Amino acid sequence: MPYDVPYVPSPEVVVRRMLQVSGVRPGEVVYDLGCGDGRIVVMAAKEFGARAVCVEIRNDLYEQTLRRIKELNLDNVVKVIHGNFFEVPIEDADVVTMYLLTSVNQMLRPKLERELRPGTRVVSHDFEVPGWKPILAEDVYEEWRSHKIYLFKIPGAEIPIPAQTQVSVPSDYSDIVKLMDGRRSIEEIAQKTGLTMRRVREIVNELEKLGIVKEVKVIK
Repeated sequence: MPYDVPYVPSPEVVVRRMLQVSGVRPGEVVYDLGCGDGRIVVMAAKEFGARAVCVEIRNDLYEQTLRRIKELNLDNVVKVIHGNFFEVPIEDADVVTMYLLTSVNQMLRPKLERELRPGTRVVSHDFEVPGWKPILAEDVYEEWRSHKIYLFKIPGAEIPIPAQTQVSVPSDYSDIVKLMDGRRSIEEIAQKTGLTMRRVREIVNELEKLGIVKEVKVIK
């Protein structure tokens, strides 16, 4: 296959820093594309309180990761997929982690741009995504060499548009509704409330069902 990537596991210090710089928070969903032995998704679940999806094409690594997830009792929060990450839907991701090759990142770029929502963070170990400008590029040092971490964010905005009709607002959601003016994005509302974008999306979805939100305008 033209996108074969050799299996080289990321050191633990690099894995932890990848998850730190991408700002993984409890309840968010981390996708690891080409997950090897599953060390990124394990740490995301155990140390960061995230849910995770792990995609691995090699059968031996898939089986190894599956066993490890079951042994650690993480199978309720980590899903392991045996398959080609080019063919796995990733739109549910809050964070995507990768340790591939620049050439593979380049082939992945259209999929990432097409499927990921605005504000989704993409963090790559050692290899850039050609054509993207990182919001952070950081050196991480471990025993025998330095590593580079590149953090990207999918551009654009998701803007909840309030409905014109007056509908009673549940008290739990009143702070969110006050911030919805047809201009603020879900990311901005999340920053102002301290919630994750995922949680704000869930609330906006409920408000849409109640007729308080007319639609969510997506600008890419």
